[in-house]
Amino acid sequence: MRFVNALLAAAIAGLGIASASAVLGQEPAYQLRVDVPLVSVDVRVNDSRGQPLTSLTEKDFIVVEDGAEQQIQAFSSVETPYNILLLFDRSGSTQDQWSFMQRAASRFMMNLRKQDSLALGAFDDGLTMLSAWNDPPRELEKALEELPKRGPGGGTNLYQSLDRATQREFRNTTGRRALIVLTDGRDLSLDSRRRGSGAADPVFARTYATAQRARVPIYFVALNTDKNPSGSYGFSSGAIVVEARTRMESLANVTGGGVFFPKSIRDIVSVYDQISRDLSSSYTLAYISSKLAVQGQSHRIEVRVHDAKVNQSRETYTTP
Repeated sequence: MRFVNALLAAAIAGLGIASASAVLGQEPAYQLRVDVPLVSVDVRVNDSRGQPLTSLTEKDFIVVEDGAEQQIQAFSSVETPYNILLLFDRSGSTQDQWSFMQRAASRFMMNLRKQDSLALGAFDDGLTMLSAWNDPPRELEKALEELPKRGPGGGTNLYQSLDRATQREFRNTTGRRALIVLTDGRDLSLDSRRRGSGAADPVFARTYATAQRARVPIYFVALNTDKNPSGSYGFSSGAIVVEARTRMESLANVTGGGVFFPKSIRDIVSVYDQISRDLSSSYTLAYISSKLAVQGQSHRIEVRVHDAKVNQSRETYTTP
């Protein structure tokens, strides 16, 4: 599998009065001017034998946008810590997957590095945090034990839960951040009155704006979409399903995350396993485009390392 299936998006956001290194979890080495848009990309690098190279420095990388070399403004090494929030959809439409959620989270915890932090949460009508960042392993295990035991919730307030998670749950974290969400993407706002463009749905529009400002990459493990329909649960065709998938891709794109489409619920565990291994061997690079920003314009990104194969999170980005 290519690094996070080459579906990760580059985070593009206007920064406040802060250094780029602070945004990416490094010790600040310089200051950037206000409202400078950074383009970030995560990469994994393998040698000729396919083994990951984990001790590269900023000088080993070349970033090219639309054929023009760019100056790297911020760099996070493989060893830079991650703060990862695993968020699970516990609405009635995903009830069949709860045991797989537990197994996936358990596998993810096994792969966690000592410098990384993990928190667990679930949502249906609202967001419930099942553990905190500093909880010891035993508390995390207890949280996992409770996940499949809870009864089905009411509706699915996915967008409001994402809004809260990106605004509040990462406030006091340092280092790189990631939000990994297992869901079918069917928020309550996807009804007949609001079906269609996400921009026409005020609930989604608010979440989109919040996620863009928060700069927390969102990765979706998307269940039963039009790209991976499953006969074992739910309705997997029609305009609502397509719109749910499109909106997940839109949120992933604007935050620098990605979308995974497991072919069956049994593939959920292996998907989480792959995500954890990819994140643990990734670098994060960020640059300020040398081109004049034009809203809606698409750009091609290429990251190069001499005599090595680079698997990058994303090969294009669109100016917001």
